[in-house]
Amino acid sequence: MTQSLSRRQAAVLGLVVLAALAGGGYGLARIADKQGLFAETADVAVGFAEPHDIAPGTPVRVRGVDAGQVVAVEYPADDHPGAEVTLRLRVQARFAARLYADASARITSSGVFGAKVVAIDPGTPERGPLAGGRLRGVKPFGLDEAVAEVKDTAGAVKGLVKEATHTAGEVKKLAADARATSAAARELITDVRESTGTVAKLLKDDDLYRDLKDIAADARTLVKRTDKAVGTVEGEMANLKGFVTDGRETLRSVKQGTDAVARMPLIRSYVEDSAALLVRPAHARERMVYNTADLFQPGTAIPRDDAADHFEAIAGRARELPDKRTEVVVVAFCDPADPGQTSASALELTKKQSDAVVEYLKARGVHKLGWTTARRKMTALGMGMNPSPAVEKEPVPASNLQVLMFTPR
Repeated sequence: MTQSLSRRQAAVLGLVVLAALAGGGYGLARIADKQGLFAETADVAVGFAEPHDIAPGTPVRVRGVDAGQVVAVEYPADDHPGAEVTLRLRVQARFAARLYADASARITSSGVFGAKVVAIDPGTPERGPLAGGRLRGVKPFGLDEAVAEVKDTAGAVKGLVKEATHTAGEVKKLAADARATSAAARELITDVRESTGTVAKLLKDDDLYRDLKDIAADARTLVKRTDKAVGTVEGEMANLKGFVTDGRETLRSVKQGTDAVARMPLIRSYVEDSAALLVRPAHARERMVYNTADLFQPGTAIPRDDAADHFEAIAGRARELPDKRTEVVVVAFCDPADPGQTSASALELTKKQSDAVVEYLKARGVHKLGWTTARRKMTALGMGMNPSPAVEKEPVPASNLQVLMFTPR
């Protein structure tokens, strides 16, 4: 059984439908405007040796402003040296008109999760308009390339220092020869003054004068070459200083990005910051220190048969902590001079040793705070052969395990 709508109900229904259509149309118009569907566009191309993670639909930005998207990824016809993968870009005409002959594009990461973006540098108007519609692809700068360049530069600097040392030796030898020549000249002048024999006759000889003049010219040439070599060394050292500065800035940026990721809510619980765990200026600290050899069998994380008293002493002290906010950190260190361990194996060994102590404490229920579900925070940390970030005011064994109890003040 059907029931017809009244005029009022039909009018209301019509208004609702019109509002929904208008809202949908507005939303589609906004999306189309953002994607540049209704704007005039121009197609440009750019080539890359390896455009990782780029696919049709990847955003294209000019000076950081959304300007279009990638419409096609074309593999090269052959794999000859220098072959490039061509990206076809569709850019809004108002941006394409401001791309110049020296315009370039690079693949960058955008956002926290590293979504890829094709970033275009439009170039400078002085170079004239872009011809042929093809941009110059710029290889993205990576940490591996920076490390390789640092190694290459270090090798070049080593050779340069060797050459400079050799040059310095030649200069030193030249100075010694000059001193010897000066002494000989003084003796010659003395002989001339005191004698009218052979020496005086030689000084009046024109051939001897010309020979001495040639020797002086050769000496000046040698000095010029020495000055040029010293200038080259100074220039290379200045270039090296600039490169090291750039490298430090790059590494600082990488570290800032890594620290930012480590502080993200979903990630920071999996990242162990030894300095933050062991250095707490706003907390009162209590420490129990043990020689690792008294707790575990040599080179293992297996407790000794006679170490039960030590483990129980740690559990007993943890049970007596009056403040529920007190956190327990168990950290183990390995002797850097231990010939039976490498850096990697020492890190794993100390982590397992600290884990064994934390598991023992939890098995004894030390982490439980009464009948509630609240638990005392306990952290296991292995430092391997690395030194402690905290200043050690008291001597400790080279291989040791520390139980630290931090209470907020």
